[in-house]
Amino acid sequence: MHDNSLRINFVTKKELLMRSTFKIAFYVNKSKEKNGLVPVLGRITINGSIAQFSCKQSIAHELWDAKSNRATGRSDRALKVNRTLDNIRAQITKHYQRISDREAYVNAEMVRNAWQGIGMECDTLLGAFDRHNAGFEKRAGKDRSQSTLYKYLSVRRHLADFIKSGYNRSDLHLKEITEDFIRDFGIYLHITLGLSSSTVWLYSIPLRMIVTKAHNSGIISTNPFAHYHLR
Repeated sequence: MHDNSLRINFVTKKELLMRSTFKIAFYVNKSKEKNGLVPVLGRITINGSIAQFSCKQSIAHELWDAKSNRATGRSDRALKVNRTLDNIRAQITKHYQRISDREAYVNAEMVRNAWQGIGMECDTLLGAFDRHNAGFEKRAGKDRSQSTLYKYLSVRRHLADFIKSGYNRSDLHLKEITEDFIRDFGIYLHITLGLSSSTVWLYSIPLRMIVTKAHNSGIISTNPFAHYHLR
C-alpha cells in the first residue's frame, strides 16, 4: 500500500516535469551602452517564473542578432561572447536537469542561484547527511567512535536506495520529509531489507538528528519526528 502511494506520487511529479517549460534567452540592454558597447544579459524562464542575470560580456549593438540570441561576425569579441554564452547555456541546463531530478518544484530563481553558486546544497536530505558525515569522519577515532560513523554511512546508503526505489529521484529536499516518509522508510528497512525492529529503531536515530537539526536551524518549519513513535 505504501509502495503504491509512492509510485503514484512519483508519476504525478514526472508528468508535471514533462509539461514544464524551460527556456534560456540572451539579449542586450541598449540603454546601458558605454563606449559603443552594450552589456549582454540572460533570462531563464520556467513555467512563467523568470530570473535575469548578467553574462559579464559586452558587444557592439550592431553586432547583436536578437533573433538568434548571438553575436554576428567572426571578430575575436564576437567569437568570445558566443563561446561564453554557449558555456552559460550548457551550465544552466545542467543545473536545471539536476534540480528537476531531485526537486518536486523548480523555478527560474532556483536554477539561476544554483548556477551562480548560491545555496548550492539546496538543503537536501542526503546533502545534509554528507555534510554531517564528512565532519564526523574527521573526528572518528579521536572524540567520535568509528562504529557510529559506520551507522551514519549505512543510514545514508539505505536512504539513497529508498529514495531511488520509492521516488525514482536522487535526493529529496528537507521540506519534503514528512511523518509518512519516516514511517515508509521504517517499513522499507523492516520489510524490504528484513532488518529487526531494534535495528530500525537504531537507524532512525541519525535520521531524527539530521531532521531535527534542520528544524532547529529554520530550514523546515515543523519537525516530522515530533509526533512519530516507532512501534
